[in-house]
Amino acid sequence: MKVAITGGAGYIGCRLSEQLLNNGHEVVCIDWLKYGVQPILNILDRKGFHLHKMDICSPDIFSILEDCDAVIHLAGIVGYPACQAEPDIAYRINVEGTQNVINASKGKKFVYASTGSVYGELGKTCDETCETNPISTYSVYKLAGERMLEETDAVILRPATAFGVSNRLRQDLLVNDFTYKAIAEKELVLFEGHFKRTFISINDLARSFRWGVERFDDMKGQVWNVGDERLNHTKLDIANIIKSKVDYRLEVNTDLAHDQDGRNYFVDYTKIRKLGFEAKETLEDGIDNLVKLYQAT
Repeated sequence: MKVAITGGAGYIGCRLSEQLLNNGHEVVCIDWLKYGVQPILNILDRKGFHLHKMDICSPDIFSILEDCDAVIHLAGIVGYPACQAEPDIAYRINVEGTQNVINASKGKKFVYASTGSVYGELGKTCDETCETNPISTYSVYKLAGERMLEETDAVILRPATAFGVSNRLRQDLLVNDFTYKAIAEKELVLFEGHFKRTFISINDLARSFRWGVERFDDMKGQVWNVGDERLNHTKLDIANIIKSKVDYRLEVNTDLAHDQDGRNYFVDYTKIRKLGFEAKETLEDGIDNLVKLYQAT
């Protein structure tokens, strides 16, 4: 299968590109390469890997996607802080760019990267039938993308918060950030430690997107929470797991201002588990690898 990935050189995309190549697929990587080609240097010379440096808002994307069998749309300005920092760019890429990619993908298998953040601060366990309650610009824009795909056969994935080592490392992710601070700064000030989050390793997350195209007929036209209940944790849980591996000072502060991206929910993954998807990597596995990385840098 010839699979196009927007954001194919990003945190998820570089790992997904490699997985697809290893499974015999041809990969068309579309990325504006904000972080350079380093994340995909290991696969740049692989047969069947094609790279296009491009903004997803470009009309040229139509000709690139024309002969592809499937499209996985990952590209975007990711996360609350990044969207707040560049609101105009975030809207252009996450909303207008998404619509452009959807328009250019008509008649193809389409997999959309939404986010579990659309559940917001519900304070309960959410399945795919729960109301959405986005509280950040990022999650509002992701939900807008879902609305664009209503009444189509697209696969819409709502992933848990990713963690772990990738060729294009994201230090802003909660587990990655906590681990870095524990090692580099020897301390972590934690607030709203009781807030619940759900997590998934970068490798398992990439595998879920690969499932989206390889098992498209089983998943099409539906929304899927992506994760594993065994990786549902509070923020304090994460800090304590890291503390069992790294000697650092943990301060739990109840006086700090409310987090503007104050997600607070656990997620039910029964639906995708019935399809056979479970996490292969634990939170401890990911933290061990992050510790190894940060201690070496």
